[in-house]
Amino acid sequence: MKTERRMFEAIVQFVYNETKKSPHLLIPISGGSDGAVTVKICKEACPEKTIAIHAGHNLLCRDWFESICPVEFIETPGRPEDAEEMRWGCFLARSLRLKGRLIGNRNRTEDLLGNYSLASCAANLLPIVNLWKSEVMDICEYIGVPEEILASSLKPDPDCGRPPELAAISFETIEKFLKFQIEEAELEDVSTLLDQPEFTYLLEMFKRNAFKRCLPVRGPRP
Repeated sequence: MKTERRMFEAIVQFVYNETKKSPHLLIPISGGSDGAVTVKICKEACPEKTIAIHAGHNLLCRDWFESICPVEFIETPGRPEDAEEMRWGCFLARSLRLKGRLIGNRNRTEDLLGNYSLASCAANLLPIVNLWKSEVMDICEYIGVPEEILASSLKPDPDCGRPPELAAISFETIEKFLKFQIEEAELEDVSTLLDQPEFTYLLEMFKRNAFKRCLPVRGPRP
């Protein structure tokens, strides 16, 4: 657990340093492991500032989240097909009313694969964006996140960018694929990790979402 403690404490210190002048930290949560770790990090860094917010009323392990920090619940207005955009619009509006920071819980696996919505880019601080999903899960165990939350991370969740096809592939396999793509790992035959349909699926997603890794695109000075 030494590695998990070191990573956790380093990010806590980062959030503390980054948000000294922010009166509140608002963290959108869906009931998953990424939100659980982010809430715990922010609470450790800024005990009096941290607030979680959830769209809907069926928050998994609500009692656990509320034992960490206050949790606000909102209804998502508008049409069902616009729910993601409206949800993040409400999160952003709430953070502005609080004069606080809107905290995202995107991890490195999602960040590189690009399976997150453009609406979620409203968040202006991403504490765990350099942690692989497997590292997030390890930290979950270190800080005592309930098993129900850990199990939920293995299930499909299209609203959070994890369709059934992606949920069927393990975190470790996806991470090996991504490390191969960005050359962080030794060159190896990826075909030994994935069957052809899985490899094609991940490669298409990686290429399709490549533009997100360059956002926002800034124009030149004429």
